[in-house]
Amino acid sequence: MAVLPDFVHCFFWDVDPKKVDPDKYSFFVIERLLEEGDDAAIQWVMSYYTDEQRLEVVKNSRRLSRKTARLWQNYYNLPEEDVRCLSTPFRKTVDPFWPY
Repeated sequence: MAVLPDFVHCFFWDVDPKKVDPDKYSFFVIERLLEEGDDAAIQWVMSYYTDEQRLEVVKNSRRLSRKTARLWQNYYNLPEEDVRCLSTPFRKTVDPFWPY
């Protein structure tokens, strides 16, 4: 089992970082570090994971903030509609059965 480097353990406050396999839980790890990580954590993500793995997270995550999503959208030169967390929030869509 692969292990997370010690310097990123602080970003996994809600789980035991020693039990997080960065290969098995790659989406979770990438998502967390893109959102919460510092420069060293981002550098590790960039060197450990492939562009395809990172792109999957940027395109499909609903947990990235708009600010983080914009950064990675610009980095990968993606159209806005390809980045799920930049879409209109669910509750802001017009629905006659949902109170405003």
